[in-house]
Amino acid sequence: MKKTGKKTKPTVADLLKTPSPVASPAEDSPKSAIFTRAASTSKAAKRVPLPTSTSPPRSHRAPSNISDLRNFASSGVDDLKRRIDRSHSEILKDLEASHSRIHKRFKMQTQAYQQVMDEAEKEYKKVSERITESRDAMKASYEEFIAEAQASASRACKTSIVELSQSFEKAIDSLRNRYGVSSN
Repeated sequence: MKKTGKKTKPTVADLLKTPSPVASPAEDSPKSAIFTRAASTSKAAKRVPLPTSTSPPRSHRAPSNISDLRNFASSGVDDLKRRIDRSHSEILKDLEASHSRIHKRFKMQTQAYQQVMDEAEKEYKKVSERITESRDAMKASYEEFIAEAQASASRACKTSIVELSQSFEKAIDSLRNRYGVSSN
């Protein structure tokens, strides 16, 4: 096929071709914050530009008819949809990574809390056992002391009362003899 000298209108396929980086003018690249991604909170973060449009090269001339304008608008909308989808998928990946990190951190903290609770439970049981042993020892000691005191009091009462009674009888007899009172 020979090319004739006539200029032909660009076809839709020509418009959808990705331009070469050399062919696209520098002023056509977007400079808006929408097209570049930067973490303004971190000093160490570096700017990562998003991939530029895969739409057809923008010509400096206005579209010549409605179908060209429609094709141009359609390709721009498609490009915007692709960028939004890409951003959305990146956001979802970041969200899933954050969720995973938070889940791991929560799991680790839960395990640490469980370990602390187990140690506290063991310590509580030890202290409770010591208190029980101490209470039982004091109870046995008290019972032994009371039994000893009662036995001592009982011995004292048995011997002392008898001895006192005999002593009083002797004293009364001696007083009677001294004063000459007879016993009835």
